[in-house]
Amino acid sequence: MVQENRAVQEEALQIREGQVVVGSWSKELMQVVAQSARLRAMLREDRVEEARAFLQGHRAEEQAALVAFDADPEQVLALTGMDARGKPAYQPAVVDLLPAEILAGLIAPPREEGGFNVEILRALSPEVFARTVDETLEPIYQQTLRTQVSWEWLEAVAALGDAGKAAALLRQVDPEMLEDALLDRLETLDLNGIFGANGVSVPMFTLYSESGGGLALPLIDDPDADPEILAVLHLLYESVPDLLAAAVRKAWERAEEGGER
Repeated sequence: MVQENRAVQEEALQIREGQVVVGSWSKELMQVVAQSARLRAMLREDRVEEARAFLQGHRAEEQAALVAFDADPEQVLALTGMDARGKPAYQPAVVDLLPAEILAGLIAPPREEGGFNVEILRALSPEVFARTVDETLEPIYQQTLRTQVSWEWLEAVAALGDAGKAAALLRQVDPEMLEDALLDRLETLDLNGIFGANGVSVPMFTLYSESGGGLALPLIDDPDADPEILAVLHLLYESVPDLLAAAVRKAWERAEEGGER
């Protein structure tokens, strides 16, 4: 997976010695800046169809560069594709080439702008999702903040409401991200409690044991729990029960040791 993520990272947009580089494609930085200014002028003057034609007349790598250089990358990205109803949409071939910083900002815009942009996640390949998560977490060493950011990534995936897509995305990420995210959410799982079914009672934690494999986890149904936390846990339960079980088990062990990696 590390090698795959490194290869994917090399395909993303970068700036090297005055050149904008996307994979094997490159162009002078000032040329891209000039094109971006031209595109922004069209949008400012409400010449949307002209802007769309101009943008789509370039290859995916150049479109990604124009998205990344614009003051409103979401507006430009929405011109790269069209959905079945003829409405603006995100072209997956372009989305996958964007740098992690741009993608993270598109997926989780400022809180005052609303919730997560799940359509970006729908267009994103699992490999690029993993690269984006890795790059946003890499500079974070403080455990509390790392746990918070990891949990926000799970919230974004849960907002998809699509167990199949969620599973594809989550199976590509570093399992440690799931552990980090769950570190301060274990209380909701009531791991010290007792689970009873069909006249048999067992300690809750044993259901997450390695032998259990996460194949028969109890549906989490705590009326006093935060509904937003439950929504994420239910998504994990439905899409990747085995990963959930492993993450809970390891997060529990880390919590017992003080939470450090």
